[in-house]
This record gives sequence, C-alpha cells and structure tokens, in this order.
Amino acid sequence: MWVPPDMTQTAQSASKSNQPAGQNSGHTAWQTFAHQFRQIAQVLAALVLIYAVFFILSPPFRNIDTLLSIMTQASILAILACGTTVVLISGGLDLSVGSIFAVVGVVVGILLAEYQLPVWFAILAGLAAGALCGTLNGIIQVATGVPAFIVTLGGLTAYKGIAELLGSGRDLSRFPEQYQMLGSGYLMPITIMFAAALLTGLFLTKTRLGNHAYAIGGNEEVARLSGVNVKRSRIIYYMIGGTLAATAAILEVSKLNFAQSSRGQSYELFAIAAVVIGGTSLFGGRGGVGKTIVGMLIMQTIIVGLAYLGVGTSVQRIAIGVIIILAVFWDVWRRRGR
Repeated sequence: MWVPPDMTQTAQSASKSNQPAGQNSGHTAWQTFAHQFRQIAQVLAALVLIYAVFFILSPPFRNIDTLLSIMTQASILAILACGTTVVLISGGLDLSVGSIFAVVGVVVGILLAEYQLPVWFAILAGLAAGALCGTLNGIIQVATGVPAFIVTLGGLTAYKGIAELLGSGRDLSRFPEQYQMLGSGYLMPITIMFAAALLTGLFLTKTRLGNHAYAIGGNEEVARLSGVNVKRSRIIYYMIGGTLAATAAILEVSKLNFAQSSRGQSYELFAIAAVVIGGTSLFGGRGGVGKTIVGMLIMQTIIVGLAYLGVGTSVQRIAIGVIIILAVFWDVWRRRGR
C-alpha cells in the first residue's frame, strides 16, 4: 500500500522501531499529525501576519464583515483550487479549468433560464458537464502521451469556444430564488468551500486512490512497477478537477444571478497560484487542500487589502506574481535541500 511522500519517513522510522506494534502505530500516527499540523501552521501564520498588517494600515480591516467578505470572495476560486490541488499532487497540470468553469456556467444558465428545468437537475447536469470535460482531458493525455500542459492548453481554448457557441445571443439571467439562495450571503459559499475542502482532503488521505496520487506524483515509474494503474488514476484525478471546477461555476452563477461565456478567464492561474502559495509542489508528490484554502485566503487578503489602501489593479497583479515566484523558488529550494 502506498504512503504519501510526506509520511514516508515516519512510516520507515516506525517500521524500524523496537516498540510493540500498537505503540509503534500510535507513535507513527502522532508524528504524521504533528508534521501536517506544522505545515498548515506555517501557512496560517503567514495569513495571520498579512491580515495583521492590513488590520493596522486599513481601518476597514477592523470590521468582521471584511473578514467574512474576504472568505466569501475566496470561496469560489478555493473550490476550484481544491481540484487543481489533486491534479498537481499527482504530477499533472490542468490549464483548462477556467474554460470548464465557463462551459458549466452557460449549461446551467440555459437549463434554468430557457428550459426552466428543476434546480436539482440543472445542478447535476452542470456537475456532469464539468466531470466530462475533465475526463476528456485525462483520456487524451494518457492515450496520446502528450504532455498535460499541451493537452489542457488545447482544452482551455476548445472549451472556451464551446462556452461561446452555447452562450452566444442568450440572456442567461433571472434564475429561480431557490437557486439564488445557494450563493447568497456569507454562510452558504463559505460552508460549501469548507465542505469541498473536507471531502477532497478525505479523498487524498483516507482512500487508496488518493494515496496513489502522492505516489504517482512522487515517482510515476515506481508507482507503476508497484502495481498502481497510473492511467486510470490520472483520468479520475482530472475528472475530480473538472467536477470541482463545475461546483465553483454553479456557486458563482447562483451568486451573480447570471451566466456568461466570458466568466472563468484566468481562473486557472489564480487556482495554481493559491495551490503553490499553500505549499503544494508544482513537481507533484506533496501538498494538501487545507493549505490550498489558506493560500487562496492569503491571495484574497492581499488583493482586498491593497484595494483598501488605494493600490491599483496592476500593482495588485504584480504583488501576486512576485508572491507566486517566491513560493515556487521556496519549493525548488526545499527539493534541492532534500
């Protein structure tokens, strides 16, 4: 059975111990928990520090509504980033999630605004559309052997075109109140964000397929020689990425009460940025959704904080770009240290 790379050293030291099996197992579990807690605590400390700086510099940050607003604004992209985390941990890359986001938004909008189908049916259809797009990415990548960067870059363009064809000339707005409630206020978006993170985290840490993501990302050839069905697993990881992109799109369409084919542009870059800032390796084999959520909150806090200080959008983008570069540099430096 595969063990995620972050847990490998713990498992090896436990197997060499002279303690009884029960004590040894408990010691290993505690070491694993402590290691994961330290990793998340480091990212959380950065978030708290950044928030504290803006708390001092900007009076609006001293209002609880600002904190709730940041979490709500971050929720949609955080859900999308959870899927990106799974793909990156497995050593893959998906640049098409922003375009999948657009396709799902238009599909849900058409079903609700034009065909006036039940809300539950539109939501299921949107999730199915996202899962299908993600699955196609995975199938093409494993069947052709073309690098994921190229396959998903093609998907980014193709899915964007599909969204434009479907949404052209349509008024996709004024949805049922039952659907609008899904993205209204603070509670529902934040709750859905944490639910998506919890389910994704449980998948990665508590299932064999989730553990295989770490193994494949750590060393694909070793994983294959150990009996892991790498191709099937990769397809499933891309399907999960597409499904979570669809979840984010459904939530945003509900919040805005309209759907447009132009939505989702550059969302994939923000998702990757949040994942990297949260500490997940771009090279695969290491990471987690808890840190991704914190990474997205860090990004949103910086964007909102700079806006309150009167800093323009261009400078905000420069700041986020610098942070991404530093996060990747830190990841490379740690890998060299190992």
